[in-house]
Amino acid sequence: DLAAAKVEIVAVIDMRQTGAEGDLTEKVKQAGIAVHLGSCIYEVVPSSDKLGVSAVIVCPYNEATAEADPHQQVVLNCDGVAMSAGWAPAAALLYQAGTQMRYDQAVQQFVPNQLPEGVFAAGKVNGIFELEQRLLDGKRAGAEAARYLGKSTADPVAVMAHRGNSPSHPYPIVNHPKGKNFVDFDEDIQVKDFINAAKEGFDNIELMKRFTTVGMGPSQGKHSNMNAIRILARIRDLPVEKIGSTTARPFFHPTPIGHLGGRGFHPHRHTAMHEWHVKEGAVMMEAGVWLRPAYYLPLGINLTSQQAVQQEAMAVRKSAGMIDGSTLGKIEVFGKDAAAFLERFYTGKFASQKVGNSRIAMLLDEAGVIVDDGVAVRLDQDKFYVSTNSSNAATVYREMQRNLQLWGMQVTLVNLTGVMSAMTLAGPSSRSILSELTDLDLLEEAFPQGAYREALVAGVKAIVMRVAFVSDLAFEIHVPSSAGLHVWQKIMEAGKTYGLRPFGTDAQRLLRLEMGHHLISHDTDGLTNPFEAHAESLVAMDKAFFIGQRSLKILQKKPVKKKLVTFVLDADFGELPKECNLVIEKGEIAGRVTSISFSEYVNRVIGFAFVLPEQAKAGHRFAIRTDSGRIEMAEVVEHSFLSLNQG
Repeated sequence: DLAAAKVEIVAVIDMRQTGAEGDLTEKVKQAGIAVHLGSCIYEVVPSSDKLGVSAVIVCPYNEATAEADPHQQVVLNCDGVAMSAGWAPAAALLYQAGTQMRYDQAVQQFVPNQLPEGVFAAGKVNGIFELEQRLLDGKRAGAEAARYLGKSTADPVAVMAHRGNSPSHPYPIVNHPKGKNFVDFDEDIQVKDFINAAKEGFDNIELMKRFTTVGMGPSQGKHSNMNAIRILARIRDLPVEKIGSTTARPFFHPTPIGHLGGRGFHPHRHTAMHEWHVKEGAVMMEAGVWLRPAYYLPLGINLTSQQAVQQEAMAVRKSAGMIDGSTLGKIEVFGKDAAAFLERFYTGKFASQKVGNSRIAMLLDEAGVIVDDGVAVRLDQDKFYVSTNSSNAATVYREMQRNLQLWGMQVTLVNLTGVMSAMTLAGPSSRSILSELTDLDLLEEAFPQGAYREALVAGVKAIVMRVAFVSDLAFEIHVPSSAGLHVWQKIMEAGKTYGLRPFGTDAQRLLRLEMGHHLISHDTDGLTNPFEAHAESLVAMDKAFFIGQRSLKILQKKPVKKKLVTFVLDADFGELPKECNLVIEKGEIAGRVTSISFSEYVNRVIGFAFVLPEQAKAGHRFAIRTDSGRIEMAEVVEHSFLSLNQG
């Protein structure tokens, strides 16, 4: 086959005196390939750089003594060696079923001697190698299995035992006074390792396996176990059948670690509005341990996912939309030291925060890397209500508990993530819709951006916040989970005349992109600090202490290596870049795209990207390399893209 593929074959080295049977030998000769019968490869000569083969030394081989005659050696120049000395039976399942095996000298392998009830074997594992005989052996085994099941079948044809040369060599090991005679190529085990094991008293095949680790590599003994048995038999001067074989245990094929970890339990949490979302055609996605709507494809409406996302986003921009935000982490922090605790835990200032107001709470790790952000609402002088990203709820709560113990402060923490439902009503009509369900004064003067109020919404006591993540006008409403579906449905009913529609996380990501807000752990990574992500305003470096402050003081003295910027793609682009496509400057990698999407509202492709600091000024143009290698040009703009629409 190699010769037919135009590979030059120098020679075939056959350890047998008689060579191969049938027409194989003739075909090899017709191809002009030399055949060395009764010979072995005594030594492989490495190339000068020790990374390949330059030649092999071939010597006559005595099958009876397993010795080579180096005095009659021949050197054959070549650059590769392919070798095979026979077959190793795939009898692991038979061993595991309790099959009694015997050694068959005619084929030089273990074959079944007595099969357990209900177990049947056929083919090479039985020592049957000729194709016609293997087919007959398969029919025989099938007939026996059918009779075992009580089915009537014709008597099977008798199968003939193997004839002629053995398909496996009885001892394909060549001694060399200086050579490394490798047996297990996974574990780099040599013949001398087996000799040493026997000298140490590990002369049982099970003990030798553990002493030498033979068969414990990726191949699981498929190419080394039979030769290990043969070597031990020769060391002890015993027949191979007296040595036996090692115990075969599951698994015969390498098994992924994940398969060994037990059943694949994948628990999910549902929000109070989950069934409503499903009935409305929501396509769900994972957000930490929660399932959230990614977008909605209502029955009877022919939409692609991209069209659905654009329509949901346009509803927010033109009228109103509402998203289920129940998956957000929600933690109550109260006690005498509540404000002081948040001062130490987050980067901002909370001691001076007024009751009734909210502030962004950004969390760093000890290295100064951004790990989470949320909103901290001051409910009372000694009581705060803090939100986190959906996937970080458990992590932030655990870190709060850990640091609380370290600092010994008088604070109580209550994780309300699953207890409270949350929804964000956003868009220019959101104030009108919400006013139909509450007596709360929602006008700008009474309820400005960043404020929070407690009021009845649809008859349920709620916390209402003015937020601006997806829209300049938006209300985040938190109610007990037991009333979440009720309030959601009442708001949806009140918004029908305004064109209110639900939107999912895909539209949310587009909307926040239009607003110029980055996402932690999406637009940032495990190395991003606030100075690189335009988050300096959220860091109060003049505080006495906060987590990560020491690292930020060190980073302040060093030049920034990258900056997160908002950009628009040129309108005449040819290929849409993807997230993680590289920013290229003078042929070198200068950054990467972190978010990118077409916005129907802006009518441009917009996104976030890390670029070099000198590229971060508004108006600067930079190049993005797409998957195909094409270069597309983009321009840095101010943080919000909404002005592009107005322009």
